[in-house]
Parts: sequence; C-alpha cells; structure tokens
Amino acid sequence: MSDLDKMQSGKLCVGEELTKATIIWELSKAMDFLKRCDSSKQSTTVCVDFINLKKVDTLAVVFIVQIQRFVETKSKGLKITYQNLPNDLNSLLNLTSMAQAIFNDQ
Repeated sequence: MSDLDKMQSGKLCVGEELTKATIIWELSKAMDFLKRCDSSKQSTTVCVDFINLKKVDTLAVVFIVQIQRFVETKSKGLKITYQNLPNDLNSLLNLTSMAQAIFNDQ
C-alpha cells in the first residue's frame, strides 16, 4: 500500500522499530500524515497501526505522546485509534500510565 493509499484509508502503519535509531523518522512521518488527514475533509478518525512493529524502547511511548499532543493542541477534531500494539509496547504504556489515557478516549 502506498503512502497515499494509507492516508486515504485513514491508517498510518508504523515501521518495524520505534527506537532511538528510528524515532525522528517515524515521528516526522506521523506528523506529516496527521497534518494531511487534519487538512482533508475525508475522515476525522485516524488509525495508527503497529502491525509491523517488532522492536521498541522507551521512545515508543514518546511517539504516542507526541501523536496525542498533536491531536489535543493542533488538530481540528481528529480522533486517534491504535491497533495491533505489541505486548512490550503495552507494558511500557502501562508503566507510564499512558495506556489509561489513550484507551479511555476510544
């Protein structure tokens, strides 16, 4: 699926890693995607899909925090859902209490 197809379907697929080595690229890609979705009138719900994610470190939590921050401060009504979070990312989110914050909204 091309990046354009992903945008049109309202789904952002995260890469294989959310680590120090990839966080800048993944955040940049996510912010560009969210800005395009926010400016289009197609869909107000965006799904962030972690189906390809194989490796995480604590920066994966930063990735989600930044997405939530964008939605709360800069979007015009986007709603974010998360799909296929791997167990290690769920564990990190639970340790930081982010799981409760992001899943209570869904």
